[in-house]
Amino acid sequence: MSNIHVTPDSELIRVLADDVNHACTDGMKIQEANEIIRQLAEDPNPQNLHEIAQTIAYTLTDLQQKSLNFLSTVADQKTIGYGDKAAFKVKNSKGIRAVIQAKGSTTPRSFAGEREVLVGTEEISARPAIPIMDLRTGRVNMADLIREANHQFDLIKLAKVESVLQDAIDAYSSPFYGESATVGVINQQVLNNQLNYFRRIGPVSILGDISAVNLLTPLQGMAMNSTLNMYSGNAIDEFHRSGFIGNYNGCAVSVLENAYDVGKTDPILKTNWLYLLPGGMSAESKNLKIVNEGPVNAFSAQDINDMIYEVRLDQWFGAAFVTAHEPTMGAHKIATA
Repeated sequence: MSNIHVTPDSELIRVLADDVNHACTDGMKIQEANEIIRQLAEDPNPQNLHEIAQTIAYTLTDLQQKSLNFLSTVADQKTIGYGDKAAFKVKNSKGIRAVIQAKGSTTPRSFAGEREVLVGTEEISARPAIPIMDLRTGRVNMADLIREANHQFDLIKLAKVESVLQDAIDAYSSPFYGESATVGVINQQVLNNQLNYFRRIGPVSILGDISAVNLLTPLQGMAMNSTLNMYSGNAIDEFHRSGFIGNYNGCAVSVLENAYDVGKTDPILKTNWLYLLPGGMSAESKNLKIVNEGPVNAFSAQDINDMIYEVRLDQWFGAAFVTAHEPTMGAHKIATA
């Protein structure tokens, strides 16, 4: 198997990526992909171990290119090469303004230029360790391993994005930032006032952890007990199908993926925040800036004592909240006990 050379566009990478996403329906191709990994591990020379590491990195890179696509309507995203600068355009002013004035008056200037803001990156890293015999015997499913690594990378990136949003929005006042002071209850008037502001900018999406999103349900007329009191039969079906309402006050509602860190019972992402994100904006108008610098890199090694094969996976990622004047997104914090 020493003649195997894995590239980013290899069929092996495509099959593994599809298998991770449960999109591959050809069982034979999945078996062939797992057999290639097993045979590479059967002769664990440096080149074969390198090819296994590259397989993991290339597949993870392919998956990570799509990992935050759901934020594309509200975030200005860039993918750059290692060492390149992530320069984002930001409007210098509120744009071109028209005035009504006496004939012959001097019209005030509207500076409509742009400036560039550089967004730095940090390193996201994981280091899976696998007994080499488990690879040789096929006891390790490569798609499962990559799926777990991809999930962890997603969570780290989302946690960074959320931290950036909280730090930024918390410095603003209404309508960009709002609070519900009663524990576990959304102040409908405060939230609706925020939504009305942002809906004048464009279609608004509401994002949050399932706990926060579920607090919108009583506002739609559903009593949170055994008796459903919903004005819309379609909304009842939607609630039973997905566990939350998909629309509130003319705004699409989505749940942010959340999970627990290993050995912990507190979710990684905050469970009491709703984010109000208008769509239909130009890239320069979007406050949230996200950058992936380079692909996922892999470095592998095998311990001569315990025969553990390990791979270090690294990617550089950055997120920032950039605005020249008022923000174009908002947040709503719900009190907790």
